[in-house]
Amino acid sequence: MFKLPDRMEEIWLLKAKGLREIDIAENLDISKQAVNKALKDARTKLFEMFLSLAEVFGFEVVRINAEKGFMVATSRELKKRIYFFYIPKMGIRAFFEDSKFPEYLLKHSLELGLTKNLKKEELIEILET
Repeated sequence: MFKLPDRMEEIWLLKAKGLREIDIAENLDISKQAVNKALKDARTKLFEMFLSLAEVFGFEVVRINAEKGFMVATSRELKKRIYFFYIPKMGIRAFFEDSKFPEYLLKHSLELGLTKNLKKEELIEILET
């Protein structure tokens, strides 16, 4: 499955929510270097996961943001956008532009500060810019 190890995911999520590395280290009682390494590894793993999915399905990558855990891609065959998100405890989930975005995804985007409300349209606009 496309999922980060639990501790790495916890560190990545705290950073994605806007915490500073020093604050994460203090909150988790670990060194700043351990936080830095976990974040570097998480970004690398997320980037590789997103690229692997795009390659397997033949999608054209438009944008990857490993810090916030999303990828925007295009299906040449279907002529549609696909939005991939890394959701903690769930791994990577994908949604077509014309599909309904579930409530948990909209709440996740709000938690990470990607959006200011629970509207799919706002999230798509932000992902596309």
